[in-house]
Amino acid sequence: MNLPPPPLLPAPATSFHDILYVLFRHKWKIIICAALGFSAASAIYLKRPPPFQSEAKLFIRYVLENSNSGMPGNDTKAVSPDQRGDTIINTEVAILGSTDIADQVADSVGPDKILGKGKGPKDRDHASALIQQGLVVEPLPRSSVIRLTFESQDPTLVQPVLTAIVDAYLKKHVEVHRAMGAVGDFLSQETDQLRSRLSQTEDDLRKAKDKAGIISLDDSKKAYAEQVSKIRGDIYAAEAELAERSATLGDLAKLAPPAKAVAPKAGTEPPINTAVTNEYRDTCGRLEWLQKNEQQLLLLYTDQNQRVKDVRAQIADIEGIKQKIEDKYPGLLQFTATPSAAPAAANGIDLAAESARLDGLQTKIKVLNSELDQIRKEAGNIDQLEGTISDLQRQKDLEEENYKYYAVHLEANRIDEALGSGRALNIAEIQTPTPPRVDVTREWKLLGGIAGGGLLLGVLWAFLIEFYFDHSIRRPQDVERMLRIPLFLSIPDFGSNGHNRQVFHETLRDRLIEYFESRSLTHKPKLLAVTGVGRSSGVTTTAAGLAKCLSETGDGNVLLVDMTLGQGSTKQFYKGSTSPKLDQLLDTRETAMVNDKLFVVGEGPNSDRLSRALPSRFNQLVPKLKASDFDYIIFDMPPVNQISITPRLAGFMDMVLLVVESEQTDREIARQAVELLASSKAHVGVVLNKSRNYMPLKAQHDFLGTD
Repeated sequence: MNLPPPPLLPAPATSFHDILYVLFRHKWKIIICAALGFSAASAIYLKRPPPFQSEAKLFIRYVLENSNSGMPGNDTKAVSPDQRGDTIINTEVAILGSTDIADQVADSVGPDKILGKGKGPKDRDHASALIQQGLVVEPLPRSSVIRLTFESQDPTLVQPVLTAIVDAYLKKHVEVHRAMGAVGDFLSQETDQLRSRLSQTEDDLRKAKDKAGIISLDDSKKAYAEQVSKIRGDIYAAEAELAERSATLGDLAKLAPPAKAVAPKAGTEPPINTAVTNEYRDTCGRLEWLQKNEQQLLLLYTDQNQRVKDVRAQIADIEGIKQKIEDKYPGLLQFTATPSAAPAAANGIDLAAESARLDGLQTKIKVLNSELDQIRKEAGNIDQLEGTISDLQRQKDLEEENYKYYAVHLEANRIDEALGSGRALNIAEIQTPTPPRVDVTREWKLLGGIAGGGLLLGVLWAFLIEFYFDHSIRRPQDVERMLRIPLFLSIPDFGSNGHNRQVFHETLRDRLIEYFESRSLTHKPKLLAVTGVGRSSGVTTTAAGLAKCLSETGDGNVLLVDMTLGQGSTKQFYKGSTSPKLDQLLDTRETAMVNDKLFVVGEGPNSDRLSRALPSRFNQLVPKLKASDFDYIIFDMPPVNQISITPRLAGFMDMVLLVVESEQTDREIARQAVELLASSKAHVGVVLNKSRNYMPLKAQHDFLGTD
């Protein structure tokens, strides 16, 4: 009876056993690559002795950065490295490894000394490249320390070169982060230009003020406003007093008797009348007022001010007029001082004095009006020059502020240069360049890396072949992983390890019997087909060995049918003689008997008896075969492909064994064969033939715990 096919098994994951299998399977590839790596390391060690080296360590406390175009002073801030040092420390590493540093060191030490004798052209570029090749810059983990190492075959070269590298780096660090030299020149140039422009602006402003005759624009405008207000008040007061006294004098003149002239003494000065007296008093009053006005103007203006000059000119004119009057009338002083010489008064009031006061008030009003006009004129001139003076004043203030700013930064830059002397004070040499020494550890690391690289290359090669390039089925695990069908038996390659094949055929027999019993397959005969994918996969040997082992168990007979044109199972039993056919077996058995219970016949697919009208012809033979007394009928079938009869006859079988040759059968071809057999609803099991266990038994016991 036909049973449903067993379920597909899940593919197992890659295990440690798989890794060991790969390593042992490709051990010779790995050994050869490792030997090549060790040979290369040995050759390097013998050909090139370990180089000498010098080591130094730098501690980066912080980095001074200029936030305003690289200018120092208030714009300079300290930036500390972060905990990992990924930002600032990596920047310093890049500076140390730059070509500029190498070029400076080559110039400092000398290309001839660096390149040595007989090393080709002694140019700086070649020496610089050699310095970069020998320099190793390593930031220490979780710190702000950078370790520098320079290697060379010349022991006299390593320490001077590393010292020059450190010196060049400290100067380059200052140039990169603060650029003191360039900034100092820029600040000095800008300061000189601003000083020159400020001096010119101050000179222009002074000329403009001299032209206006002022010291301060705001103070002058305020003074002019106050003077205009004061003069207007004086004019209003003088006009009021003039009106009052004019009315009073008119009333007194009506009451006063006619005045008598006083004759002067003979031989003295001319007679002094009222007009002369009034003129003299008026002159003295104007002189006094002009002198007070001069003192007030000198508080606001310089001697060069035009207004001051005009007042002084008026004072000189009035003083001259006064002096002339006094020279002509010397008695004016006594006359003005003696009340008895005055004209007669009316009702106790001196009419002459009152008349003189009126004249003085009129003169005062004229002078005040004239002065008011002069002040307004001067104020108008200042208003015209106010725009120019204000612009110059603002320009002066701005240039003065800029000049102070650049002067302060220039001084700060000079202080930094004086204190630092072009060196980075924020970087400390916690280890100066050491004397030359041989670093055996580093050399062994290099040689070990080369040797280990060969071993790693061999392992990588092995895994690439195993998982990417070799698509064959190699182990029992591959059957479950790639074909997803149960494995009945894995038969070793007897040509390599000499094991007895008969034992494995017996094992296959026992597992088939257990398989039929577990599925309650008790009918007789049981039809088995043994097929494969390739012609050299071991199908014939497996079919013949299985048939022989089954004939040795139990009381029933076993029939082996060769379906491979007589090129398979029959050759092992008839040794070149012609084997009987299946129809002959059905008529008489004696011709097909090879031992007491084993019968072998040949029935090729090209035989007229079987090939025609398949599977109808085979359907006619099946009842006869089932009516026979055979316990097992085993068919040695041709390889499975799209044109063979094996997939078409597989559905008649109780079990189909697919023989797969280890390391030869491609998994895709095997998968296609399984799909062809599954399409006929056959029960398929796999026999992995010629499998190789590359792991030694002791390794299996140690790693896998097997017995």
